[in-house]
Amino acid sequence: MARPIKKGLDYYPRDTDFVHKLAVRKIMKANGPASVAVVDCIEGYIYSERGYYMSYDEDARFLIADDVGVKELFVDEVVQKAVQVGYFDAGMFAGQNILTSTDIQKRYKSAAAQKKDSSIEPEYDLMQDECKDDNEVSNPVNYLETRVSKADNPQSKVKESKTNKSKPNDSLSGGHAHEELAFDRWQSVWGFPNAVAQQDLVDWVSEFGDELVTWVIDYAARRAVQAKAADKYLDRVLTQYREQGIKTVEQAEAEAKAHEQTAKANAPRQQRFGKPARQETAPEWLQPGYKAPEVPFTDDQKASLKARLDELKELEASKNG
Repeated sequence: MARPIKKGLDYYPRDTDFVHKLAVRKIMKANGPASVAVVDCIEGYIYSERGYYMSYDEDARFLIADDVGVKELFVDEVVQKAVQVGYFDAGMFAGQNILTSTDIQKRYKSAAAQKKDSSIEPEYDLMQDECKDDNEVSNPVNYLETRVSKADNPQSKVKESKTNKSKPNDSLSGGHAHEELAFDRWQSVWGFPNAVAQQDLVDWVSEFGDELVTWVIDYAARRAVQAKAADKYLDRVLTQYREQGIKTVEQAEAEAKAHEQTAKANAPRQQRFGKPARQETAPEWLQPGYKAPEVPFTDDQKASLKARLDELKELEASKNG
């Protein structure tokens, strides 16, 4: 029995400017840098298993989340954004939960050119329309007639493009787009966050908002928190905020001020070491206006003093004689 032909690829080419593509930049803008790993993981499954598409279901979501080390909800959000910006074909995803694109199929056809079977199933083939357009262009009359009759003619596309530009991007008004400021602040303070910190930032911003998380990062920086302790420090602070119901920067500032005042009041007084300083009292006779007390002599003291003076006089006379 012949071995079944493998549809997948052992390797596939990758553009050097992959992260600079507009669609990829939009995905990163909305979902953070960890989204690139999710997209890369999806493409790996696409090319390695079926070559040019994959079915996106619960099992696929679990495997991708487990490979990248993120939550399944995050994978869903990245996939939705990737479909929204056109990285994956919206029609295929909406109708059959299939992740593929024209670029993916072109890359597959090029890489699988040496395979015995590099065909693409008609129901998934996105390059058929391009082939039709090429044939129409070869006949200018038919081309013009069919292009005018199509619903997605150039005028309608221009109109649709202007309409889309006038509408605000829903992904930037909520979800993980708001984590951009917190991510940038983390990176400026402690460098590029690892996968664990990235996921924590996503969760924290989703719960507390970008402004409050950014404020906590600034607060930690003022307290000289080091990069290796940053994730645990923010988790401890934000857990306390959750318990206390703190949801705004104003509430956080008030809590921080109260905490600092309490810590200052309870701080032990500074102790002085060594011998205590000696305090000397000036003698009474050094005080201004001092008068020596008068002490009366007794008769015995007077007689003793007179005898002493007589001795001194005789001694002086003997020296002079």
